[in-house]
Amino acid sequence: MPFEIDFHPVGTGSSSGDAITMRYFDGVTWRVMVIDGGYYETGDALCDHIWSVYGTRHVDHVVSTHPDNDHVGGLRKIFARMTVGSLWMHVPFLHASEILHLFHSSRWTVDGLAGALRRAYPDVTEILNLASIQGTAIYEPFQGTKIGPFTVLSPTKDMYLGLLPQFRDTPRPDQALLHQLGHWLQGIGRRITTQIRNVVREDFLTETLREGGVTAAENESSVVLGSLLDSRAMLLTADAGLRALDTALAYGSVRGFPFGGRLSLFQVPHHGSRNNISPSRLDRLVGPVQALGQRSTACVISAGPEDDTHPRQVVVNALQRRGVQPCVTRSGVLRYHSGMPPREGYGDAVPLPFKNLVEAYE
Repeated sequence: MPFEIDFHPVGTGSSSGDAITMRYFDGVTWRVMVIDGGYYETGDALCDHIWSVYGTRHVDHVVSTHPDNDHVGGLRKIFARMTVGSLWMHVPFLHASEILHLFHSSRWTVDGLAGALRRAYPDVTEILNLASIQGTAIYEPFQGTKIGPFTVLSPTKDMYLGLLPQFRDTPRPDQALLHQLGHWLQGIGRRITTQIRNVVREDFLTETLREGGVTAAENESSVVLGSLLDSRAMLLTADAGLRALDTALAYGSVRGFPFGGRLSLFQVPHHGSRNNISPSRLDRLVGPVQALGQRSTACVISAGPEDDTHPRQVVVNALQRRGVQPCVTRSGVLRYHSGMPPREGYGDAVPLPFKNLVEAYE
């Protein structure tokens, strides 16, 4: 079952985003998927790529991993210029009745909360309207759902409902209740500054990547996708944090998904942020420390052409230590494929190097 998957450069300046296009043969016909669309301005490049490279103006599956505008914005262009068979997207306002008790409910009715959530996520509302106009089937991607050749490994619906009140644009939730129910993200207000003032020295035996990074609730709600296609195990993580990765690892392991040294393609979460990965998770995802460049796992980091804050070198070093050589979308589209001929103008990507100086934690 041949396939090709393309990771597109997204972002300007210090901003980065995610946009992935893919086509695969399902045994009968060719199918096309789009997983995130980057910013609104990214959408035209994705549509042009699908038409010029894949030779179609129809997309079978569109997946929105989470509602941040560096992932969802460009999907509006996909619906404006392409026909779409199915849309897979979490819709916050559809869950107003299920999460009402997680707010100070005396201040809200179900309709009032649903309206606030609609206004908070206009891109989601617009994409839903565009999908409805052209008759696209609409689904929510929770754990266990099959989307083309992929299975959703995270989030569960319960996990999503616990995270949704903590999104930055939702009304203020009942923090005490969320904490009591085990949903509250500890330390969510503590973020590492973008500017790195100090560096520390690493070598192959010295790792400073920490275990306890914290990321935003939106990121933890990211749709994590796993696939075994043409005997290749692929893991796409969007902006997943440690909670999402743990959920995906637990579910995937029970289902026999080949993590560790058997993983063929790994998308590093959140542009290589050091808040979204840890040594123990990397050991489980791609395998333990071993000689540089010894694993055959293709490793992709989505980072904008001018983003000098991502990926973090401490993450690059951690991947290299585990025999994985990460490549970045900074200089153009990264293509991973099986059973497909070479594509003119595309060659081997240059992996990021191991460096002895990395960002210090404050």
